[in-house]
Amino acid sequence: MIELRLLGLHSVRGDDGHEIGSLPAQPKRFALLAYLAIGAGGGYHRRDALAAMFWPDLDQFAARRALRNTLYHLRDALGDAVIVTQGDDAVAIDPSLLTSDATLLAEAVADGRFEDAVNYFRGDLLDGVHFASAGEQFESWLSRERTRITEVVMRALRGLVDREEGAGNFTGAASWAQRASALAPGDETWLRRAMGLLDDAGDRAGALRLHDAFTRRLAAEFGATTSADTEALAVSIREGRRTRARAPAQAPEADPEIREDRATATTTAPRPRTRRLVRWALGAGAVAAGGILVARAITPSHAHAPPARTRVLVAVFDNRTGDARLQSLGRMAEDWVAQGIVRMPLAEVVDSRVMFVQRGSTEAPVDPVAVGRRNGAAMVVSGSYYLQGDSLLFQAQVTDARNGRIVRVAGPIATSVAKPVAALDELRSRVMTALASAVDMPMVQELDRSGEIPPFDAYQSYVGGWDAFWHGEGRRATQLFLDAARRDTAFIAAAVAAAMAASNSNDCPVIDSLDQALTARRRPLDHVDRLSMQIAVARCHGRNDEMLRLALERADAAPRTSSFLFPAASAALWANRPARALAILRRIDPTVDLGWNTDSTHFGYWSYLTESLHLLGRHEEELAAARRFTPAAPLGGAWMRARALAAMSRSADALALVDTMVTLPVETSSATGLAPFSDGRPQYAATPAWMAIWIARELFVHGDTASARQAAARALAWYRARPPDERATPEERLVAAWSYELSGNLTDAEHVMRILIAEDPANVDYRGELAGVAAERGERALCDSLDQWLAGQPVARVSWSASFYRARDAALLGRPADAVALAREALEEGAWPMYLHNDVALATLRTRPDLAALMAPKS
Repeated sequence: MIELRLLGLHSVRGDDGHEIGSLPAQPKRFALLAYLAIGAGGGYHRRDALAAMFWPDLDQFAARRALRNTLYHLRDALGDAVIVTQGDDAVAIDPSLLTSDATLLAEAVADGRFEDAVNYFRGDLLDGVHFASAGEQFESWLSRERTRITEVVMRALRGLVDREEGAGNFTGAASWAQRASALAPGDETWLRRAMGLLDDAGDRAGALRLHDAFTRRLAAEFGATTSADTEALAVSIREGRRTRARAPAQAPEADPEIREDRATATTTAPRPRTRRLVRWALGAGAVAAGGILVARAITPSHAHAPPARTRVLVAVFDNRTGDARLQSLGRMAEDWVAQGIVRMPLAEVVDSRVMFVQRGSTEAPVDPVAVGRRNGAAMVVSGSYYLQGDSLLFQAQVTDARNGRIVRVAGPIATSVAKPVAALDELRSRVMTALASAVDMPMVQELDRSGEIPPFDAYQSYVGGWDAFWHGEGRRATQLFLDAARRDTAFIAAAVAAAMAASNSNDCPVIDSLDQALTARRRPLDHVDRLSMQIAVARCHGRNDEMLRLALERADAAPRTSSFLFPAASAALWANRPARALAILRRIDPTVDLGWNTDSTHFGYWSYLTESLHLLGRHEEELAAARRFTPAAPLGGAWMRARALAAMSRSADALALVDTMVTLPVETSSATGLAPFSDGRPQYAATPAWMAIWIARELFVHGDTASARQAAARALAWYRARPPDERATPEERLVAAWSYELSGNLTDAEHVMRILIAEDPANVDYRGELAGVAAERGERALCDSLDQWLAGQPVARVSWSASFYRARDAALLGRPADAVALAREALEEGAWPMYLHNDVALATLRTRPDLAALMAPKS
């Protein structure tokens, strides 16, 4: 953590405790850093506002250029990760990497650590910092901020005085009051309080000296005299007529055992913690239980770790009506019951996709108890629904997964066939009660409902959306979720699900529209829903560090089996924090926690795990992990092993695996993304040629050009052997162009790309690839023309891909400084770090310290 000292003497200390002396010596840079750290609460700041505040004498273009230059120097001194961006418009400080004494002071006061707060205050904010052309906006902000910080310190001093005076420590209280008086030299209220406390402590002379010193200063500096109240207090102290306060009487000594319990209560259960427990208990309406909780809160037994959560699997309810129109009711019942159980204090729910995926993958019946055992569930909730005349009957049962014994039954619950979802609320309530009694879960009554059950047609679209989403039909899923949200505007889960699905396809307008609509609601979102919405927004706009922070917060807020850990690992890789991703992935058992995945090989998990080790340079571990991947997906396994071998300079072994790859069929489960913007259809995302090209790039990056060309030639041979209709697909032609380029056949590469551009002129990957080929061929005019087109593409449409391709072009044209700057832009726009790591053009600049620092994994 970098520590910034802004109060009194200025300094910047790095993680190792050493000072970064260059920054305090540059007043404007230091002032900008201070403003980013504490201005507007340390959040994001618009670039235009910063430019106007610190360079008011320049026009907008020149001011923004000066701002970019200053931010560059700050990153150079502090590290690239400290300053984060929000698109092109805003910048901020990452509070997990840099803090300041001004921030720590405010946090200490909020926590009641008043001594720490006062110790942080060593002088005025940015005392002595002056720079040319400081605008009125900056001076006004500095004045307000100094006043605010002084008020915060005075609040801490008041708390200390009150605390010590209440404890009868008048000497200590007088000392803190004198500091407050010195900090507010014009406030005679503090002067009088300090005088009175000194007198209460028996130091009459000290009280009178304080009065005399104040009187002399007031006369010398302002030609004024003290107030009548102050003079009356001085006279009463001098003449001994003031009534002194008395220290609180000491309570009688308690029995030694009681005294020991009281000491334990003070250290193990602070008062705020006890109050929270009381509210939790009484909110449930369980007064007796509340008494028990309070007793535990003030005894040593409360320090014990809470019991482990009981894992529960909820099965899709069986449709026994014979009416296919009611088929989706089983999924609705499962969803509604699972939502209720998630809120139980000691229960966690196996991800519902476990049952759905396995149920949908075969015609044979699926035993929910067997599925529950495989996924670590102790209890299984299952059920059925029937027709009886004009009524619909629901019945549920709770089964002990360890022995298969039914331990509780709920129902039957009747509803009208015309209103089939009307019984779901009662069903959920009864199942939760049955489950709670079966596993001794307290506080069932405290569970609040997550809103009314949506109408049947809205719920049907919502269920259909998840079905589509789990089977990789992202755009259809988004439309179904949006349809559900339109049918019932109070159906928040549908709106959040639509945003999550849209974020996978970079559909920012949909996400922003949903975010605005949900923000405008009077009733705030559920915590996890709010985090999911914020994650979708952050991902769409390329704010990878923010996405990681939110994903981690969501993983902590939700049960472990809700599959939120896996997205957090993905977010860590997008944020270029592979060590963090590795730590998260090692908390996941893919066979249990990812049982919902339609890919039973869990290629995504192993791909992330090996990628994390690859970026950390731990290639022996990477190879060992790749060898643990299931032989059921030989193409994906060969690719992971070859990637590690290429990095270890074992080129012959890597090429041998490439030879194996090109003999294997396409594995549609190994979908890792065709290109930065053109993901491609799933059946083409991970062909043997695509994976061979990836290994060719790795070999290039790690210095073996000859072997890289051989791997590219093998990819090209695989392409040429494909049936004509397969070779004609745009995905495979793009891979062919990469093969030509890496093999050195730039003429054919350019020919293929020109044809693809003629078919799809707006495709950024096609134009970006052609620009790179033109740069390699020395066709400067063509490359510049394509670069201008790329520069004009809005980030909202093409994400980080345009900046990525422009960085490649600059590197190939011999403009290394521009290449590094554009690579930085790509990362700030949300680029996948592994794609930059694997790029051949950028690899030629790896010896540059600025690029090496930019690409280095963040801690």
